[in-house]
Amino acid sequence: MSGTIHGIWTLVLMVTVLGIYAWAWSPRRAADFSEAANLALDNSNNNPEKEESR
Repeated sequence: MSGTIHGIWTLVLMVTVLGIYAWAWSPRRAADFSEAANLALDNSNNNPEKEESR
């Protein structure tokens, strides 16, 4: 009985990890990740961290 529960739990976790992986690497997310990668390089006046340090 315990082995069955462990097997089901392992299967649920594997499906969850594969789902997150598929979501993260889907082509629809590429633009969002590209934008997030460039946030550190953004020099515009819309950066609230720069406004706080003035």
